Amino acid sequence: MIFALDVGTGKIAGLISFMERNILKIVDVQIVEHESRVMFDGQIHDVNLVAEEVLSVKKALEERNETNLKEVAIALAGRYLKTIVGEAEKDLSRVSSITREDVLRLEIEALKDANSKLENEDLYCVGYSVFEYKLDGAWMKKLEGHKGGKAYVKIVSAFLPVHVVESMLRVLEIADLRPIHITLEPIAAMEYLVPPDMRLLNLALVDVGAGTSDIAISREGTIVAYGMIPLAGDEITEAIAQEFLLDFKNAEVVKRSLREGNVFRIKNVLDREVVLNREEIMDTIAPVIDSITSEIAQKILELNGRPPKAVMVIGGGAKVPTFIEKLAEKLELPEERVSLKSIENTECVDDMTGILKGSEFVTPVGIAYTAFKNMGAVFSRVSVNGVPIKLMGLNGRYSVMQVLLQAGYSFSEIVNESTVILEVNAKPLVKKVKGSLEIRVNGEKKDFDAIVKDGDKIEIKRSESVNVLKLKDVIEPIRVNVGGETMEIFPDVKLNSEVVSDPEIPLKDGDKLEFPEKILVSDLRKKLGWSFKIILNGEEREVKVGNVVFMKGEKTLQDNDEIPLGEELTAQMNDHPTVMDLLKNLVPFMEVTFNNEKLMIPSKRVFVRNSKGYLEEDATLSPDSPITVELSESKPIVADLLKRLDLGTIKNYEILKNGKKATFS
Repeated sequence: MIFALDVGTGKIAGLISFMERNILKIVDVQIVEHESRVMFDGQIHDVNLVAEEVLSVKKALEERNETNLKEVAIALAGRYLKTIVGEAEKDLSRVSSITREDVLRLEIEALKDANSKLENEDLYCVGYSVFEYKLDGAWMKKLEGHKGGKAYVKIVSAFLPVHVVESMLRVLEIADLRPIHITLEPIAAMEYLVPPDMRLLNLALVDVGAGTSDIAISREGTIVAYGMIPLAGDEITEAIAQEFLLDFKNAEVVKRSLREGNVFRIKNVLDREVVLNREEIMDTIAPVIDSITSEIAQKILELNGRPPKAVMVIGGGAKVPTFIEKLAEKLELPEERVSLKSIENTECVDDMTGILKGSEFVTPVGIAYTAFKNMGAVFSRVSVNGVPIKLMGLNGRYSVMQVLLQAGYSFSEIVNESTVILEVNAKPLVKKVKGSLEIRVNGEKKDFDAIVKDGDKIEIKRSESVNVLKLKDVIEPIRVNVGGETMEIFPDVKLNSEVVSDPEIPLKDGDKLEFPEKILVSDLRKKLGWSFKIILNGEEREVKVGNVVFMKGEKTLQDNDEIPLGEELTAQMNDHPTVMDLLKNLVPFMEVTFNNEKLMIPSKRVFVRNSKGYLEEDATLSPDSPITVELSESKPIVADLLKRLDLGTIKNYEILKNGKKATFS
């Protein structure tokens, strides 16, 4: 059994119901009209008087049904919902692959942007949806997994004033009622009236009440927009009262009777009986109906951008003759596409009281229906480390991450971040280092995406230790694709004035790093190739050897080309490195002109041998054969160049250096 309560501007309706074979059985109904103006446009102004009226409804139902009502299902007015656009942009070009956490950070920044537009209003964020992502200006369905660039997100966030929620909760507290289900009025009506297979259609729901007409737009199975105009049934009542000198209550009686009666006998404010006919009353209210339906149609078009496929109308204000026809005309829709809905023509409700008739009772029945179906809830209570948290959300589904954010935790607190400040090339750099966080929901281990429900207990425990920041987390390598395998090449780095090369070296707060932001292709070559163990001047060492050709796209790169960190290259290596390939990685080369041909030769005298003897520059190296390199400090001599010639075939020659006679040495 569920006690559902509809606290409206004109009246309070309470009903007791139960569900049997998917049919909502209405057992009892109690309706109390406000004796004075205690509510305006759906907002409670006199908490104590509204609480007294709720108590009277509750007690009447308790006495007739011999029960104690302690729990209640209610709805909040959707007209107070505010939707605000938030945007955020972040340069993720140094990120190799965009992660879910990167996207969350971006969305949270967009939420902050939306919050900054609220002008210090006290509001619940009840949800947000992503309008679009962009990467380097191009639209993206998802950002996760892409190579970093300039990432952008636009969100539409929804907010509900805290006072709307708190005043309702205070009324229930005074009436000794605990809310077990809180939804929004348009959600309750939509879930109840619209079959699941119709919810994908673009529909408009209009609730024409006493003081306002509330509008909700649905599309693709969810409500995407809300709106309100401050014109409704009271404007029609006031027009009748002013034209025929009736008090408000008598004018309301006349308005409600227009669908059945043609002639009305009633006393005016001068205490004289007057006879009114339906035609003159309709002539009086026609301009008002025209004005209200025009405003509603304009708001629907504003929210939806175009006429919806169909419009469902509820509320007592819309029961006046010609109202539905006028609204269809304003929206340029066929009359059969605009319908006044009532509970009598729905198959899922059995009113055992016979009291509920008409469209004005759709909302209280919808509240009970959604409570039984556990649909449309926007309010839940959970706890985080023992602290109670009230949750508001349009879809009623909350992840652990959403709970923690709504509870006031910062993103850094959630991911257990610490800050490391480095000096990189004489400039400060702040890096965030994540630690581990243990999450338990009702004692079971969960992650940030786990869905929680009303009453869940969340416990979070931060690890004392955090992950270590490493050199590779600060410096972007040059990535080289060699035969389908990607190799990362880092520059030579000075860490606190000491040269280091291992990208796995840990960093600590205050460390100073110096490194070039570009690498010469000739230096890249020294870091890529076949691995050879050699003995250089008596000392064992390992070097990379290979005739490597570097490409950027279709362009072949030269040794003196500078490549910025973070670039991606391709490379091709020969299968048989030579002595010359080895020398290029050991000593600088110099350019000379020999017999009118420009040559690159080692800038120092060097001799290479294996177990079989000394090797010429074009000799092929084998990793299996030990290699010894003798490197002197002396410069090359003429004889080193003459080795390139077959002197045995030359009978007569002269050696000139810069035009002057020279010797072999």
